[in-house]
Amino acid sequence: MEQQRLPSVQSGFPATLPRLYMTSDLRAATGLSRTHLDYYLREGLIQPAARTESGYLLFDDRELELLRLIITRRQAGATLRD
Repeated sequence: MEQQRLPSVQSGFPATLPRLYMTSDLRAATGLSRTHLDYYLREGLIQPAARTESGYLLFDDRELELLRLIITRRQAGATLRD
């Protein structure tokens, strides 16, 4: 009797699920205050990837890297407009 093989995963599906961060996770990872993070949100510099049913904002790795880039450039003396 021949053993059945499971179908392989089709291309187009992500290998892993994306990591999502709450605002408290972003603050812990970057050292930003709630005020700074709220400012970047209001100015549209970062965008939440999703929102929970309870209304919490969720961010992905792309937004975390963007925040780290902003912090690095600000420390180098660049303005937010730059």
